[in-house]
Formats: sequence, C-alpha cells, structure tokens
Amino acid sequence: MSDPRTGSQAPLKERARTALLRLPALNSRAVFAIAYAGSAGVQKGLGLLLFLWLAHSLPVDAYAQFGLFYALQTGITAFAIAGIIESVVGMLKDRPSGEARTSLFSAANTVFVLLAVLSTALTVLGYRLIVSSTPASWTELLLVAATGIITAFFTLQALLTRLEEKHLASLCLNSLPALAGLLAGFLAFAAMRTVPAFFAGTALGLLLSLLALAWKKVPSYGFARRSGDVRLILARIAPFILIVLLGWLSGYGNTYLVQYFFNPNDVARFTFAYSISSIMQLVATSLNQVWSPRFFQLVHELTISEVEARNQHFYRLQGLALGLFGGAVLVILPLLMQAVGPSLRPYQHLELEMFFLFAAYAVSIPWWHIQNYYLVHGKGHQLMNITLATSVAGLIAWAGLMATLGVLGVYAGFFAMMLLRSIGVFLHARQLWQVRLLWQGPALATLMLGCCTLIASQLGHAP
Repeated sequence: MSDPRTGSQAPLKERARTALLRLPALNSRAVFAIAYAGSAGVQKGLGLLLFLWLAHSLPVDAYAQFGLFYALQTGITAFAIAGIIESVVGMLKDRPSGEARTSLFSAANTVFVLLAVLSTALTVLGYRLIVSSTPASWTELLLVAATGIITAFFTLQALLTRLEEKHLASLCLNSLPALAGLLAGFLAFAAMRTVPAFFAGTALGLLLSLLALAWKKVPSYGFARRSGDVRLILARIAPFILIVLLGWLSGYGNTYLVQYFFNPNDVARFTFAYSISSIMQLVATSLNQVWSPRFFQLVHELTISEVEARNQHFYRLQGLALGLFGGAVLVILPLLMQAVGPSLRPYQHLELEMFFLFAAYAVSIPWWHIQNYYLVHGKGHQLMNITLATSVAGLIAWAGLMATLGVLGVYAGFFAMMLLRSIGVFLHARQLWQVRLLWQGPALATLMLGCCTLIASQLGHAP
C-alpha cells in the first residue's frame, strides 16, 4: 500500500533506491572492463612497437625465425591450459564457494603441470622433426618452451581468480608479468641482437615477476593433493585439446603452413601482419573476460530472452570497440612505417591482407557469444564437434583460396575460417537454445575496418 502522505511517490522512491543500490556494482564492472581494455591496449601497444622494432632490426630470414619461435611459444601456452578453464566452469555449479572451489582450482593447477610437460615435449620434438629450413638448437627451443609455460601459468592464475570475480588480482596476474617479460626481452635483444636472446630475456622477466607477485601475496592457488578433481578435469579436457589445436593452426600456427608452402619472406610478412592484427583478439578478450563471468551468473537467474537482450547490448559495444581500435591501427600503421624508413620496406603494402585478418575478429563475435552457452551448460563435446566440422570446412576453403589467390589466400582463408566457425556454431546452438543472431556488432566493426582500410591504402601508396 502506498504512503498516504506521498501517494504514488513511494513506489518511485523505492525503485530509485533500488537503482542506486545497483549502481556501485554496475560501475565496478564498467571500471574493470575499462581496466582490462586499458591493460590489453598497453600490452599490445608495447608488443606492437617491439615487433616493429624487431622487424626493423632483423634481416628478413631472422624475423621469419622469430615468427616460427613465437608461434611455437603460443602453441605451448595454449596447449598447457587447454580445456582447463572450460572444464572448471562446467564444474563450478557443484562447488559454489569455499574449500570445495579452492580444491577445484588447485586441481586445475595440477592438470596444468601435466599438460605443460606433455605440450613442451610434443611441440619441441615436432619442431626438430618438421622444420628444416630454419633449424634451431635444443637450448633455443627450451628457452622458447620456458617462455610459453610461464606465460601459460600466469594466464591460468588470472583466469581462475577472475572466476571468483577478484578482478584486481586478475589484472595484476594478467598484466604485470606480460609487461615485465616484454621489457626484459627488449633489453636482452638490445644487448645481444639475436632472436634467442629475446626469448631468454622474456623468460627471465616472467620469472622475476613471479617472485615479485609471490612476495606481494597476490592470490593464486596451489596444487591438489588428492586426485579426485584432477581426474574429473582430465576426463573433460579432451574435446578442448582438439579445439585448441585447430585454433592454433588457424592462428599463429598458420606460420608453419606459410613456411611449408611459401618462402621465408612470406613467413616474415605474415608474422608481421598477424602480430599487429592480434590487437583485435586482445581487445575482444579483455572485454569478454569481464562479461563472461557475469553471463555465467545471469544465465541461471534470468530467462534466455532477458539474457540475450543483455548479450546484444554488450556485443554491439564490442563491435564498436573492435572497429575503433582496429581502424586506428590500420590508419596509423602506414604513417608509422613511412616514418621508420626503408628497413620496413619488406612489410609495406599489406593493407588488404590486414583487412582480412582484422575483419576475421569482427565476424568472430557470434562465436564468442554462443560458446558461453556451451561452456556454462557443460556441452564441451558438442562444441568440439562443431569446431571440428567448421574447421575442416574452413581448411578446405583456405586451401582453395591459397590455390586461387596465392599468398593472399592465406589471409582470406583466415577470414573464411572464422566466418564459417561463427555460422556453424550459431546454426547448431539455435536448435538447443533461443539464441539470437547478434549481427549488429560484426557489421559495425567490419564496416569501420573497411573504411579505414581504404584510407590506409591511400596513405600506404602516398609518395
């Protein structure tokens, strides 16, 4: 009943009070979203400058070796944590909080150790057996592997703390080691001017940051003493290992495909272009890292139509962010390369190639949107099947585009694979849940990237 002194104003006051109580949580999420995006921007910005400097300082064949080493590092990092977070997310509903959740996270770290050893052995041995045009010693490969393993460890700890919505600790774990690694890698390369020196310095910087974070007692999790949760996680990760393999082959692993079919100059150019385009993935990931835990909570509290309305708002903003960040990079890069001078001449006139790489992330928005449903409902096996089917179709399209377009087909094939993956996962998910095709974000990002590519092509060919 309304207050007779205020009439209908009482319900309004109550709604206003409720809205005010919600503001701190909303503002907190917005602040952390900005913090993740800012951290991602700083990391990728510094990484971009470092990669440009490496391209400027190294001969083309040495930069091609750097590309192969970096692809190996990313592969080890990806395989060392393959499926762990996805499996943990599917098990969280049975461990709402407290000691049970801590035990689960400790089991995740134990599984990480097992995967790290296995992935290092397989990838390092595979490099020695497969790559003949750019040989490497065991010491060099182990340096690369160490960098990948330590990076994976910090990534896992950041993701685990983020599931607890401890965003400040997650930011520290995600940002400080990466920045320390970049700085140490830069100093080591500046001193010795070799590719192995860069990876040695990066590994040292990561280790020093590990000691610093342990000293400051930044939250992380130990290792499981009991094997129960370890076995449960191991039983779930098989589908995700295949997903990671296909994902790596369609990302930095593609460097090895370029090395097999084309020449070192093409490897160097692809490394240069893909390294720069990865800013799109970092921006998207930083935003997803804030939204995904919120989605995992909302999906159990709201109707699917209400959840999809919130998804639509978020992924529209994500498309705008990708268009702005990516478009800015596309426009600024030709000017920056011209300012650096002739040392970057081997990497000029990649505007169209860059567009395909950047736009691939724009059309990946439906994939990020839909995969959360599979993760939260524990349908990793179905997600694996979709990934396998769409990746096979994408690889066929990729091969056809390379046969038709030559080296340009590598870049167009990457776009085609991401597009087919998004289409496939949406069509399958529509049979399980009442999901929407959130096309506004991808369309907005692609349009903005296309306009900026036209501008960049004019700047890149300017006298």
